[in-house]
Amino acid sequence: MAAELSFLKKLTIPNLSLGFLTRKSSQIVGIDVGVYSAKVVQLKYEKEKAILETYGELLNEGYFKNVGTASGGGFLRYMDTDIADMLKNLLREARITAPKAVFGIPATASFVTTVSFPKLNPKEIEDALPYEARKYVPIPITEVILDWEIIEAEDNTSSKVLLVAVPKEVTEKFKRIAELTRVHIEALEVETFSMARSLIGLDPTPTAIINIGHLSTTLAVVDKKQLRLSHNFDYGSQKLTSALEKGLGVTKDKAETIKREIGLSEKIEEREVVSTFEPIIENLFSEIERIIAIYNRKAPRKIQKINLTGGGANLKGLVDYTSTKLGVEVTKGNPFSRTITPAFLQPILRDIGPSFSVA
Repeated sequence: MAAELSFLKKLTIPNLSLGFLTRKSSQIVGIDVGVYSAKVVQLKYEKEKAILETYGELLNEGYFKNVGTASGGGFLRYMDTDIADMLKNLLREARITAPKAVFGIPATASFVTTVSFPKLNPKEIEDALPYEARKYVPIPITEVILDWEIIEAEDNTSSKVLLVAVPKEVTEKFKRIAELTRVHIEALEVETFSMARSLIGLDPTPTAIINIGHLSTTLAVVDKKQLRLSHNFDYGSQKLTSALEKGLGVTKDKAETIKREIGLSEKIEEREVVSTFEPIIENLFSEIERIIAIYNRKAPRKIQKINLTGGGANLKGLVDYTSTKLGVEVTKGNPFSRTITPAFLQPILRDIGPSFSVA
């Protein structure tokens, strides 16, 4: 199946948000499976516009019960049949009719880095890449699918290459899930590139995307429509929930409500609540600040904007906190703003947008 190679062939964000669709009118569904929930978005590409047809989200609790034999973290450790059953229900409830699907590969299941090469032609780089990749990819090269792209010439004697590797075990799992779910895979794509396309598009401004997921957070830097950096952190919104559960002695559902309604409140009467999880936020953003500082020292263009996305981006007060901490303009991601949607849905879509960036 061509999808096992096509997931990385469009590293540069295409000219159109649905540039991989070639016909004048096409339907496609984006599928993003996470540990906490799965999301789907069906778009119709017509007259150079992406039209939202339907979307949906389903919590995975109750579905992911049996751990399989495959290695890997997140939802990938669960049985193919459990994942497929959940997706079947989600596709049915969301009334998905698109014949083709694009699946998002978790950033934590991929390896993305930049490598400096001597000034070589593309064929020479392609030949040298498997040998060079051994220095960066922690599993045997024979067990991954590699792709690469020259992102910039550093000087007259060297080039910087974006290297991407995905374990074959991961792509095979997605193929099995798609077959069980009875959907046709048009492509697989590392979620970092999906987010860059849906949130940044053609904006050439050096922008950092901070994707706060359930178990982990990804920092991605995009400049001139090209990914320049991808870094994963072992901090997710689940840690905040657990801290609230233990610190306040409340249920998980109550902890989730507190995150949404109180968040990083500065009210004196709510400081006790905030103090239970604030150190986790401080640790995460101190790490993000460190990586951004290293990037800014080396890159010719410093980061000018930050886009918060993922379910964790809905933490109340996080936009202001991030702006103060990192000293740049910060916005909350709304991928639906680049699609044609009914006016009455726009407030809802703006609220849920960060969770649907990948899908």
